[in-house]
Amino acid sequence: MRCLVLGCGNLLAADDAVGLEVVRYLKQQPLPPGTEVYEAGTPGLNLLSYWNQEDSVILVDAVKSGHPPGTVLRLELSDLLSASPSARFSLTAHGVGILEALKLGQLTGNLPARLVIIGIEIAEEEPFRLGLSPAVEKAVPAAAAAVLSVLEEWK
Repeated sequence: MRCLVLGCGNLLAADDAVGLEVVRYLKQQPLPPGTEVYEAGTPGLNLLSYWNQEDSVILVDAVKSGHPPGTVLRLELSDLLSASPSARFSLTAHGVGILEALKLGQLTGNLPARLVIIGIEIAEEEPFRLGLSPAVEKAVPAAAAAVLSVLEEWK
């Protein structure tokens, strides 16, 4: 099985960098064969090109859903595609957001067969600030464990 794990975020925007920190953490762990891990940064619509040839994709990104900072959420593709623009949660903004990229992928037939987002609830999205808040930093291992759990399910 081949699976792509993409960490999204902006290193210069406080907690928004959490997706990148999770994939950096994962790169230090033993991963199942066929697992590729990339730091995608703030990809916007370029997400479509990342997963163009992939059957299984896990996106890791910051979310705002009203949960306490550091909460790790598993969001399924079907839930995201049916979400209204005023959904209670939002993936952090990277120009064109992940939700828009998913909906465009659906319209163009460019979605992986399996896609899960591991979202980490953030506290701060302050521009030009390095480093995660304490609660979000503590969530990095839990978010990595959630990614590994999905990989195990997909074996």
